[in-house]
Amino acid sequence: MFGFKNKTSEEVQTPLFTNVLLVVDGSEASVAAANFAVRMAVQQKCALTAVYVIDTATLDYLLQMRIFVNQEREGFERDLEKTGARYLEYVSTIARNNGTVIETVLRHGSIHQEILQEARERGVDAIVLGGWKRTIARKDVASVERQHILDQADCPVLVVKGGD
Repeated sequence: MFGFKNKTSEEVQTPLFTNVLLVVDGSEASVAAANFAVRMAVQQKCALTAVYVIDTATLDYLLQMRIFVNQEREGFERDLEKTGARYLEYVSTIARNNGTVIETVLRHGSIHQEILQEARERGVDAIVLGGWKRTIARKDVASVERQHILDQADCPVLVVKGGD
């Protein structure tokens, strides 16, 4: 009647997702997304990769506008690398505590471009990212980057509300 066919037991057990990419940015919404993605990975028995991007595009812009000098930019980038590594370790701990494994990746560049490139390279079925509020999206760089990911992704994007 609705175009649905009867499914065999093998078809019913096929996971919806096999390879998922989680966007990590350290926000409360990102932590909520991490918890969701880990639970999903356990239930779906899918591969999970967490990606944190050092926003060097913005750092380069600030250098070009003479807001930073080169030494400040380099120091700030090193600090962001340490911060990103801590967030990725935290997400790894969430995964371990839930009995699964997560691969972590630290990239440099424009946030949405790097996330979308990683998703293409890995052939992911879905991207999971933390939600944002439209009321602050115009003022918040992270919200704008999340919107770019949502708009430009070639696969489903799961937006996890909560946290912020």
